[in-house]
Amino acid sequence: MKAGATSMWASCCGLLNEVMGTGAVRGQQAGFPGSTGPFRFTPSSDFPTYPPAATEGPNIVCKACGLSFSVFRKKHVCCDCKKDFCSLCSVSQENLRRCSTCHLLQETAFQRPQLMRLKVKDLRQYLLLRNVPTDTCREKEDLVDLVLCHRGLGSGDGLDSRSLSSSRSQTSSFFTQSYFSNYTPPSATVSSFQGELMDREGTFRSEVLTQVQSELASANTDDEDGEEDDDDDDDDDDEDDDEQEENLEEQNPGLSKKKARASLSDLSSLEEVEGMSVRQLKEILARNFVNYSGCCEKWELVEKVNRLYKENEENQKSYGERMQLQDEEDDSLCRICMDAVIDCVLLECGHMVTCTKCGKRMSECPICRQYVVRAVHVFKS
Repeated sequence: MKAGATSMWASCCGLLNEVMGTGAVRGQQAGFPGSTGPFRFTPSSDFPTYPPAATEGPNIVCKACGLSFSVFRKKHVCCDCKKDFCSLCSVSQENLRRCSTCHLLQETAFQRPQLMRLKVKDLRQYLLLRNVPTDTCREKEDLVDLVLCHRGLGSGDGLDSRSLSSSRSQTSSFFTQSYFSNYTPPSATVSSFQGELMDREGTFRSEVLTQVQSELASANTDDEDGEEDDDDDDDDDDEDDDEQEENLEEQNPGLSKKKARASLSDLSSLEEVEGMSVRQLKEILARNFVNYSGCCEKWELVEKVNRLYKENEENQKSYGERMQLQDEEDDSLCRICMDAVIDCVLLECGHMVTCTKCGKRMSECPICRQYVVRAVHVFKS
């Protein structure tokens, strides 16, 4: 019986060797996909290979440091900006997590003096975390205004007032060491930290008040000496004019030395005009709204002052005559004071309704209500 079974098995193995060849069965095993033969295994898309290929997940990193999250670097979501941060870049406050940027601005209570002390990059990062564009901001004050404006729009957060007040009162070591090195160390109490903030705020207000007072004083001084400085810049021969003024004061003691600027009323005759300096001539023309921009020589200024003086004398004479004829209606009288002659044109409208004294006080034309840029003295032909 055994001999028959053995011969049958041998004949079967010999038949397989003749059909498939020696070693064909061993080469057609499932573990060798590159083999050839009738028992070749073709990979199919319906059945994935084992072990499965590793697929790359979404690259989620910390918004602050840019490192990937791991077991030792856990992911936390900021309760203010709703962004992902690691445990090292966020601060825990009563079961709430805030990033370092939001925590920094939260500690300032969004007060303008405190926000102005922060760095520009912190303010910009706070706005970028909330998808607020900062391209139009050129100064630090613009960023502070944008933060306050965004804070006013998004004040309806889910945090209650108790959690906000308690979180603001805590001072973490990260906040103290990273951003406020000038403040007290982390071991200081909350009361000492608040007292230092109040002292710094009072110092800041006193400095601002002192600066404003100094600016006002300098502005008043500039307003008083503005016209003199403009005239000095236009005059190329200031030294010669000063010498002429000294000689004029010695020769004509009648001129008042107390007045800083020359006036048309200082002249008693036309002969005095020739002895005046270029600076005094320009001052007289400027005070009477006469343009002298095209004058290159002194004799041109003298001619304009002579013409102005003559016209002023004629106006005074005509004024004395008109005082005797008050009942007569005269169209050449000033419509404001009704005393002097109309000798001024208002720009840009071009109306002539006032005298020179009234024209320089007008802010708008009494006829068309247009804004008066300047008043120019005119001469009668």
